[in-house]
Amino acid sequence: MNSSDYSIFLNKSGADKIHKAALKVLSVTGVKVEHKEAEKIFLTAGAKKNSEGRILISPALVEEVLESVNSEVQLYDREGNKSLLLKNGANYFGTGSDALYNIDIEDWSVRETRLADIARNVKIADALDFDFIMSMGLPHDVSTNKLYPSIFAEMVRNTTKPMVFTSTTIADVKHTHKIAAMIAGSEKNFKEKPFFLAYMEPISPLQMDKTGIDKLLYCVEKGIPILYAAGNNSGSGAPISPEGGVIQGTAESLAGLVLAYLKNRDVKFVFGANTSSMDMKKMIVCYGAPEWAKTVAMYADMGRYYNLPNWGTAGCTDTFHLDAQAAWEAQESIQMAVFSNSTMNHDVGFLGHGELYDPRMLVLTDEMIKRSKHLLKAPDLSEKEIEEVMKSIDDVSLGRDIYPSHPYTFNNFRKYLWIPPSYVFRGGLRDIDKKEFKKISELLKNEVKKILFTLKPKKLPENLDREISIYLNSL
Repeated sequence: MNSSDYSIFLNKSGADKIHKAALKVLSVTGVKVEHKEAEKIFLTAGAKKNSEGRILISPALVEEVLESVNSEVQLYDREGNKSLLLKNGANYFGTGSDALYNIDIEDWSVRETRLADIARNVKIADALDFDFIMSMGLPHDVSTNKLYPSIFAEMVRNTTKPMVFTSTTIADVKHTHKIAAMIAGSEKNFKEKPFFLAYMEPISPLQMDKTGIDKLLYCVEKGIPILYAAGNNSGSGAPISPEGGVIQGTAESLAGLVLAYLKNRDVKFVFGANTSSMDMKKMIVCYGAPEWAKTVAMYADMGRYYNLPNWGTAGCTDTFHLDAQAAWEAQESIQMAVFSNSTMNHDVGFLGHGELYDPRMLVLTDEMIKRSKHLLKAPDLSEKEIEEVMKSIDDVSLGRDIYPSHPYTFNNFRKYLWIPPSYVFRGGLRDIDKKEFKKISELLKNEVKKILFTLKPKKLPENLDREISIYLNSL
């Protein structure tokens, strides 16, 4: 176990308690496994089956896997270059997936998602500083049998960045893998340099369904990196407390890890779960709740404890509007994710508790991440830096210079100051009455259009793009 550097929520003692509680859940309550091969894998490794048919996983088996599993996952970009090293202490941000609605940038109204929205949003996210990309939409204008492969095709056509990909069926996963192998040149090439991570999840509480296991076993066999993150929201799929949700979510993720490792010792795995809260009046999952920001930090602590990269969430809101609530909730969760060094933080830019994407929110949350990283950057107290500071104090105090023109200021102001983008207001009261003054929502519209019309993603080679289209048409 790794005992270094914990956030304010889980010190070594607290992480121990969560871990031991999760082990007890797995060995006493157990997991419902709806899959013959998976059941056999567990039992062959020493797990037991109780009278209710649940699989009981011993603490010793979990500990053995944790001591042996890969602690890092290397993701590549679409062109085979090293990109994100997923490990304890890394801090990355990406968008979300499967939004049913998107904003139409012609009149900025809400409408059902279309396939073209995937291309548009991915293009915008590619131009911004997001580390990884998810689809940001679930189109209504694509037939079910080719829905997820079509989404993936639009993603790879409009970004070279690493991706996290969702799916519904094992066929979705196989089609996506086929397209990825086309791009990499072969399945072998993709296995050596994977550029997407597959989003897997159990059903809470503590149920591993057949479809989910089919997908997990396929990915593990083919060398596709995976996460196994339950949507165990407090008050609906998990106990009402954040602590209870994290105990259950840890148990559920560890069950997936054990199965994946037993299938393939070289599994590439991201630990964690999605544990927000249920609004007990509206009965909806809250994407902007402080409880989710708190559990993200707790899973980051548990990731440090296990020396594994963790899954997290940040930068989303429950409101459908680009307003004060959206900024308040998104910034709070982003700062918590940065502060806790949560590894892979998805859903950035989501509005309407996971239902809506607005490209203006992508632009805004991208800047929120940069501002939060600036705010929480550790002080530079090196000997060289302190000497330069003391020289500037001496020069100005003795009348040799003034701070605005001092070399220390000129050489370091971009390092130490957050330089606001064009849509951030820093004028005086009289500037509000000027003709060019606009609200931030209007200024963000301009930023979106600037990206779409001036910045172009690196295209796939024409022959490869054509090959993907032919494959999609055959489905």
